[in-house]
Amino acid sequence: MEATLTTTLELLLDGQHQARLVEEQQAIVDHIADGLLVLEPGTVVRHINRTAARLLHISPESAIGRPLSSLVDFQTVVEPVFDSGNGYIDRELIITSPSLHLHLVDTAIPIKDETGKVVSVVNTFREIQRVRTLAQHISGSHARYRFEDIIGQSPALAGAVLSARKAARGATNVLLSGESGVGKEMFAQAIHNASPRHEGAFIAINCAALPRDLIESELFGYASGSFTGARREGRPGKFEAASGGTIFLDEISELPIDVQAKLLRVLQEREVVRVGDTRGIPVDVRIVSASNQNLQHMVLNRAFREDLYYRCNVIEIEIPPLRNRQIDIPLLAYHFLAKYSSLLNKSVYGISAQAMASLQTYSWPGNIRELENSMERAVNLCDHQEVDVTALSLFTPSVSVDETPIQLTDSPPISLEAAERAAIETAVRYTGFNLTQAAKILGISKPSVYAKVKKYGISLERRRSQA
Repeated sequence: MEATLTTTLELLLDGQHQARLVEEQQAIVDHIADGLLVLEPGTVVRHINRTAARLLHISPESAIGRPLSSLVDFQTVVEPVFDSGNGYIDRELIITSPSLHLHLVDTAIPIKDETGKVVSVVNTFREIQRVRTLAQHISGSHARYRFEDIIGQSPALAGAVLSARKAARGATNVLLSGESGVGKEMFAQAIHNASPRHEGAFIAINCAALPRDLIESELFGYASGSFTGARREGRPGKFEAASGGTIFLDEISELPIDVQAKLLRVLQEREVVRVGDTRGIPVDVRIVSASNQNLQHMVLNRAFREDLYYRCNVIEIEIPPLRNRQIDIPLLAYHFLAKYSSLLNKSVYGISAQAMASLQTYSWPGNIRELENSMERAVNLCDHQEVDVTALSLFTPSVSVDETPIQLTDSPPISLEAAERAAIETAVRYTGFNLTQAAKILGISKPSVYAKVKKYGISLERRRSQA
């Protein structure tokens, strides 16, 4: 009797232990982030965890023992695994049905008996946005710069930073205008980092660097077998990769007209259609674009779509050139001096008065990028603790290709005041009464243009013939 009781007690304890193990395993399975299905032949559901039930909009209690095809309103892709015995790993799966729109990464592993027959399939899947977030974290698709990293105290720069800070708080598309090298991407990254999307991806694209025949597939992705050389399983584009974050389109003026039309559709419909496909894939991106070209002139010349221009240019922020930020040049010069002295492990700490005078009188056609390159070169060439004019070796300023050579004539000269009035009036009318662009052409600040317009009584109203 004692032995029987002992055996019974051991069996009871062992049963309780097994039950506890089952409960623990069930809790683990139910709380993993991936959806999990265990299917028997005929796609009969043997087990389903809470994540899978939530994603597929089905009840876990009523699903057990029923075919998966009877629980969902789309064609399943797991069933062929039972016939072929070949599973798959991390296959992209887009589900579009009356009740569901899912974008998943799907894996199906067949379980076989001793004869090689598939007796069950373990199917796991996760939302692709989770995969993208992880990939972006690993690959470094994020913005490094913040507004605090923008160096300068000039009023022109302060105004641009203030406008950018205000724009960052919303979700409106932003257009950054300015010459090459003024730091447009730094502004774009700062806007992203100060926005509610700062935890999402920041994808930067130089539109001018994309091959003409691959622009669409790079931006919008492509479907399986859409063109020769394409990956068999297809590939998502940059807009899908940036979903939930910000995409920066640098030199947007270089996009071909046909691609501009497709980009406009993305902005309007908030979805992309991959090359070779007809299905729309929802995307949630904020677009920050940049151009060193005058997009208004390109619109007038039919080189840029007017509707796309207004979509991108909801908020325009003009970043001033370095020549209009004289007081910022010493700050930037010493910043780059410290940076490259550290990188090159050289003891260069100062800039001579003559060298600083050269820095401040130079026109800087390449803007901040040119200044940084000049300081890097100076640190490399410097043999002392102070950068001198010899190490600096600035390029001799040359006549810009945009400047019209002065033609000497026999006509009597006009006064400087009359020449100034004519120049301002011509610039204002040439830019379609856009004083920001007029100031850029004239090389003076926008408030100065306003003051001159008022001084000379220049009308800012379009004539009816120009309307």
